[in-house]
This record gives sequence, structure tokens and C-alpha cells, in this order.
Amino acid sequence: MRFILSVSFITLFSISLLGQNVDSTKVEKTTSTAIEKTDYQKTVDVFKRGIRLDLNKDKTSYFKFILGLQSWWRYGETNPGTINNVSKEPIDHYSDFAMRRIRTMFYLNVENKYLLFAQIGATSDGTYSNIFQNVYFHDFQGQIRIAPKNYFGSGLHFWQGLSRLSRVGSNNYLILDNPGFNFPEVNRTDAIVRQMGFFFRGVTLGKLGYQVSLNQPLITPDAGAPTVGGRPMSKEEMLDYANSNTPPAGVQEGNTYLLRQTNYNVNGYFYWQFWDIESQSVSGASQMNYFGQKRVFNIGAGFQYQPGGTATYIKDANGDWGLQENDITKIAVDAFLSMPLGHNGGGITAYGVFYNYQYGSNYLRTANVLGGFATGGDSPQGAGFASYSHGTGNIFHTEIGYTLPKSIYNSEKKIQPFIGFSWKDLEGLDEASWHGDFGANWAIIGQNVKVSAAYSLRPVYMIKDSKNVVDHHAGLFVAQLQLRI
Repeated sequence: MRFILSVSFITLFSISLLGQNVDSTKVEKTTSTAIEKTDYQKTVDVFKRGIRLDLNKDKTSYFKFILGLQSWWRYGETNPGTINNVSKEPIDHYSDFAMRRIRTMFYLNVENKYLLFAQIGATSDGTYSNIFQNVYFHDFQGQIRIAPKNYFGSGLHFWQGLSRLSRVGSNNYLILDNPGFNFPEVNRTDAIVRQMGFFFRGVTLGKLGYQVSLNQPLITPDAGAPTVGGRPMSKEEMLDYANSNTPPAGVQEGNTYLLRQTNYNVNGYFYWQFWDIESQSVSGASQMNYFGQKRVFNIGAGFQYQPGGTATYIKDANGDWGLQENDITKIAVDAFLSMPLGHNGGGITAYGVFYNYQYGSNYLRTANVLGGFATGGDSPQGAGFASYSHGTGNIFHTEIGYTLPKSIYNSEKKIQPFIGFSWKDLEGLDEASWHGDFGANWAIIGQNVKVSAAYSLRPVYMIKDSKNVVDHHAGLFVAQLQLRI
């Protein structure tokens, strides 16, 4: 693990030095007359402006809204024992269409001092989802400028820190989608990675970007059960399960689960910007992909701390069940690089992050994007395309993309192959594992109009000789259309 982390960060530093050498090359300046914009450049300008109403002459006050969607088609190998929910038949492969994300965003900016942001949408509506009850507010926050480039805000918000990847906007990815473990409490103690609270964010000392927040968990009324990735339970519910006539399989000494509680949590992320200074979005979403056209090199670190976030089953000397309460502590360090290569639109984008999560002994969570299409399963990680997302332990993740020069395909549009790699060493599993992503973006108009395709390989765990170990890797292909204006 240390070797992998060291090599990755040394690589990023080496590339940054290369970028400095390339940038230092002097280019003779020449004067030329203004060139009329091409039809493509005019279209790009339309997308940059968006749907906007300026409220004063100097355009410092405005109202605008954005519409966006991500539409998927996917086909892949399911986990052993999966049963189709509709046909009730065993399946080993599955395909479907899905609306991965639907978004409507509203911005009100008054003199760049007072900001309101709201976002309404739906997430993960598959072919057989209940699409009639899935539209709600994702964000509703207000911000006040307290100093140049520094703001105070409050509401239902996305400013939860931890890492760059843990605050990435859904339309700003490098690889096709987020890996899951970067949003560790999604829909368990938050609503699509949002909580209610207040935050400070901005840039200070010229180069230091920051965000800190104090929030309270959002926990749905329905309790969970002692299952991997289950919803939070109260202490009373956990003990009731343990003392019932037929306790669930998850009631085992040393197993840890999320608690239903209202303790405040504190979060932060700080990053030093060595090259260009990035603009902070009003929503809190970071950018993972400039297609190598912007010169950015940042190193960051973040944390999330939730007191009393979990409880672990224990037994006393008499064999009676009890609970040990644990704090949830998460830390991360990361580096991001975007750098043009040459003068024909080529460029590299690279990112590396290391997470350490502490929930309590043996805590695990599974993830199944667009789940609900399948049941059953012989694998302990679940049916369908489910996998172990994260838990107590360490995770390393890196992703790299290369934007091909325009001279290769003679177009203003951009083609960007990418790869992603994750390594997880979790306390609750008997074997560490890797996950790989391989694909390409066709950026028709940057992130606004983009077609992506990716093939991923996820580890499938099985119980062998009472050990939870990797049996094989299963493949999944996803094609995506992203449109945002």
C-alpha cells in the first residue's frame, strides 16, 4: 500500500515539474487581426452563458438556471445467485436503460455578494424504479460574501469536505462515474451527499482553498437491520435484534453498524494551488476534468468527524449482549493535475487519493448503483452488480486521462481515453481487492455535451473455508449521454 501511494504521488510531482519546464519555454509573440469565431466556438459560447437573465448593466447580478441529464445503457455480469425481480428467474447477465441523474439548478447572484442556489432532481431511476416518488430538492443554500473570494453559507448543502473527489459535481467526472467510496454516508446519514448546517468556503493567502462545515445527520424514519450497508439503527433497536428469538445473521460479536443519532459532525478540506487558481462553484461541486486544457496542480487534505456514529456488538462476562459506541473518523490526502501538452489541444489529467476510514471493528458497506432490479445472491456482497464499497480500513484510488491532440482527428471536439484503479484493504474482509475502469470520453462541447463509455471490473467475494475472499472479477459495460445547458 505505501509503495503504491508513494509511486503515485512521485509520478504526479514529476509530471508537475515537466509542466513547469514546458511552460517556461519562451514563445515569440506575434500580432494578428481578430479572427471571426467558428460555428463551433459560437455554440460553445451559448453553453457557457446558459439560460441567464442579467439584472443590472454590469452583469454582477443575475438569475440563471441549468437543465441537465445523464442517460445510461448498461450490460454486465451479475453476482452469483442473482434473480431477476420481474421474471423471478435466475440470471447471470443483465442489461437496462436508466436515467442516472436528472437535474434542474437555479442560481441567484446579487452583486456577487449574496448568493442563492437550489437544485431539484432525481437520481438513479432504472427501468423498474419507482420514478413517481424520486424528485426532490438536492440543495437549497444561501451564501453571503464576508471578504473577497470568501463566503459564509447555510442550508441543505454539499460543502462536506474530505477530498476533491468527495465533493465532485455529477457532471464533472473524469472517469464515467464516481467510485462510491468517495461518498461514504450517501443516503444513510445524508440525502445524496447533502446535510443541513452551515459552512465557510473560499480562498485565502492567495493560494489556499478551503471549506469547513458543521452539520447534522439526515436520517430517514425507517430503521435498518444488522445487515451489511443497512440503514442506521438506534441502540434500543440493535439490542432488540440481538435479544430476539431469531436474531438476524448480522448480530455477531464484533460487528459494527450505523447509529440513529443527531450528534453534530464537523468536516473540512484544504488544498494548496501551485499553478492556476480555480474558481469555486456556488454549489460546492469540484471539477475533476478540464480535458487537460487548464494548468492546475493542487495538493489537498480533508477530514470528516462524526461523534457516536456507530455501535459494535459486544458481550459481557455473563454472555449478555451490549454495545460499544464508536466515533466515525475519516481522513484523506489527494493530488490533482491538469496540464496541456503541446499546442494542438492535447493534455493530461491525473488524480490520486488515499482514504482512511475508522467506523469501529469490521464495519462494511455495500453499494449497488441503480439497485433493486435483482434479488437473491450467493455472494455476501449482494445480488446484481453490488460490491463492497468501503468500511473500516484504507482505500487508494487513482484516475488518469489523456486528451488526444486535435491533429489526430482534426476536430474541435475532444477524445479522452481514461483509466481508473482502486485498491481496498478493509478490516471486515479477509482479502484486499482491486477494481478497474477503462473507457473514453467524447467531449462534443466539453462537459456540457459528452458521450462516454466504460468497462469496469469489480471483485466478487465468496465465502470459502469460512473466509470472505475474492472469487473472481465481474465485468460491466456502461454507455452514457450527458447533456447540460
